[in-house]
Amino acid sequence: MAQRVPSAVHDEVLTIRISADGICYFLDTSAPCEKLGAYLLGMHLAQDGHVHIIVNKLSRYEVVAATLKSLDQAHFKVGFVAADPSQ
Repeated sequence: MAQRVPSAVHDEVLTIRISADGICYFLDTSAPCEKLGAYLLGMHLAQDGHVHIIVNKLSRYEVVAATLKSLDQAHFKVGFVAADPSQ
Protein backbone atom coordinates (compact mmCIF):
# COMPACT_ATOMS: atom_id res chain seq x y z
CA MET A 1 0.00 0.00 0.00
CA ALA A 2 1.37 3.42 -0.96
CA GLN A 3 2.16 5.97 1.70
CA ARG A 4 1.41 9.65 1.44
CA VAL A 5 4.12 12.26 1.82
CA PRO A 6 3.40 14.49 4.83
CA SER A 7 1.75 17.73 3.75
CA ALA A 8 4.52 19.79 5.40
CA VAL A 9 6.85 18.76 2.57
CA HIS A 10 4.64 20.57 0.06
CA ASP A 11 3.65 23.55 2.23
CA GLU A 12 6.41 25.89 1.06
CA VAL A 13 5.09 28.74 -1.03
CA LEU A 14 7.07 30.49 -3.74
CA THR A 15 5.76 34.05 -3.99
CA ILE A 16 6.43 35.83 -7.26
CA ARG A 17 5.85 39.57 -7.64
CA ILE A 18 5.23 40.90 -11.13
CA SER A 19 6.35 44.52 -11.45
CA ALA A 20 4.93 47.12 -13.79
CA ASP A 21 8.03 46.82 -16.01
CA GLY A 22 7.61 43.07 -16.66
CA ILE A 23 10.20 41.76 -14.22
CA CYS A 24 9.34 38.93 -11.83
CA TYR A 25 10.87 39.14 -8.35
CA PHE A 26 11.23 36.08 -6.11
CA LEU A 27 13.68 34.56 -3.60
CA ASP A 28 15.76 37.77 -3.46
CA THR A 29 16.38 37.63 -7.22
CA SER A 30 14.58 38.50 -10.44
CA ALA A 31 14.05 37.30 -14.00
CA PRO A 32 12.11 38.39 -17.08
CA CYS A 33 8.55 37.13 -16.55
CA GLU A 34 8.28 35.46 -19.96
CA LYS A 35 11.31 33.28 -19.08
CA LEU A 36 10.38 32.58 -15.48
CA GLY A 37 9.53 28.87 -15.84
CA ALA A 38 12.87 27.99 -17.42
CA TYR A 39 14.70 30.13 -14.86
CA LEU A 40 13.01 28.33 -11.95
CA LEU A 41 13.80 24.94 -13.50
CA GLY A 42 17.44 26.01 -13.74
CA MET A 43 17.35 26.75 -10.01
CA HIS A 44 16.07 23.19 -9.42
CA LEU A 45 12.97 24.34 -7.57
CA ALA A 46 10.30 21.72 -6.90
CA GLN A 47 7.54 21.90 -9.48
CA ASP A 48 4.94 20.50 -7.10
CA GLY A 49 5.23 23.33 -4.58
CA HIS A 50 2.73 26.13 -4.24
CA VAL A 51 3.27 29.20 -6.43
CA HIS A 52 1.54 32.48 -5.59
CA ILE A 53 1.71 35.49 -7.88
CA ILE A 54 1.23 39.07 -6.71
CA VAL A 55 0.63 41.47 -9.60
CA ASN A 56 1.39 45.20 -9.65
CA LYS A 57 -1.80 46.96 -10.73
CA LEU A 58 0.15 48.73 -13.49
CA SER A 59 1.38 45.44 -15.01
CA ARG A 60 0.17 44.76 -18.52
CA TYR A 61 -2.16 41.82 -19.06
CA GLU A 62 0.27 40.38 -21.62
CA VAL A 63 3.04 40.20 -19.00
CA VAL A 64 0.80 38.32 -16.58
CA ALA A 65 -0.33 35.95 -19.34
CA ALA A 66 3.29 35.35 -20.43
CA THR A 67 4.25 34.59 -16.82
CA LEU A 68 1.45 32.05 -16.44
CA LYS A 69 2.28 30.47 -19.81
CA SER A 70 5.97 30.20 -18.89
CA LEU A 71 5.17 28.54 -15.57
CA ASP A 72 2.67 26.19 -17.21
CA GLN A 73 5.15 25.13 -19.90
CA ALA A 74 7.66 24.29 -17.15
CA HIS A 75 4.91 22.32 -15.32
CA PHE A 76 4.73 24.58 -12.28
CA LYS A 77 1.31 24.78 -10.63
CA VAL A 78 0.01 28.25 -9.81
CA GLY A 79 -2.37 28.27 -6.90
CA PHE A 80 -3.02 31.96 -6.37
CA VAL A 81 -2.92 35.17 -8.40
CA ALA A 82 -3.83 38.52 -6.83
CA ALA A 83 -3.33 42.24 -7.17
CA ASP A 84 -0.72 43.79 -4.90
CA PRO A 85 -2.69 45.08 -1.88
CA SER A 86 -0.02 47.64 -1.00
CA GLN A 87 -0.83 49.73 -4.07
